Amino acid sequence: MEIFRKVIELRKKEYSYAEIRKETGVAKSTINNWLTLAGLTLTKEHLQIQAKKREENHIVATEASKRTRARRKEADIQNFIMKNKTHFNDPFFNYGVALFEAEGSKETRCIFSNSDFRIIEIFVMFIEKYFLLKRDRNMVFRLYIHESRRTDLEKIKRFWSKKINIPVGQIRLSWKRNKIVKRRENPDYVGQVSVSVGGERMLGSKLLAISDIILRRYQRVY
Repeated sequence: MEIFRKVIELRKKEYSYAEIRKETGVAKSTINNWLTLAGLTLTKEHLQIQAKKREENHIVATEASKRTRARRKEADIQNFIMKNKTHFNDPFFNYGVALFEAEGSKETRCIFSNSDFRIIEIFVMFIEKYFLLKRDRNMVFRLYIHESRRTDLEKIKRFWSKKINIPVGQIRLSWKRNKIVKRRENPDYVGQVSVSVGGERMLGSKLLAISDIILRRYQRVY
């Protein structure tokens, strides 16, 4: 029978059961019966060959997946750039981008932090104005403060709440645990606040891509 001989030949060429089935359309159980009859069932050597093929296929699939993700990321960033290109000569837009370049996270996510409430408020206004993301729905605010200022915590939270116009309850808390010899007596100490922005995929990467364009423009001028 022609199909039987083809199964045997494919097996002799070290094809796996799945590959033989794909080539011939023969059920796996039938393939197993025929190979058993021909003395070509799975040996240790065949198992090793199949394991190696699976590993190679996995590597190929992983690399292909990485390339696909990279292409999608690049396309997403380019679309974002084109969408916001009209703002490139807007001083406030440029200032917001520059703030992120200086104080923002250098990663996919958009995380910005500073100890100056004015800088935090301006960055939040920048995000709200140009990307239509709101502080009450799309942003997470976290206060970082030294443990030695526990007694000032509520006062400091109220300070930030008033300055950046968010409810006290929206401020999350992280204690700075680095060792301090004595309590800091600076009455102006209010810790540091970070803003994590959601609602826009890869916003950090997108802002950095725009920053690179604007930086190169100024480099050419000066």
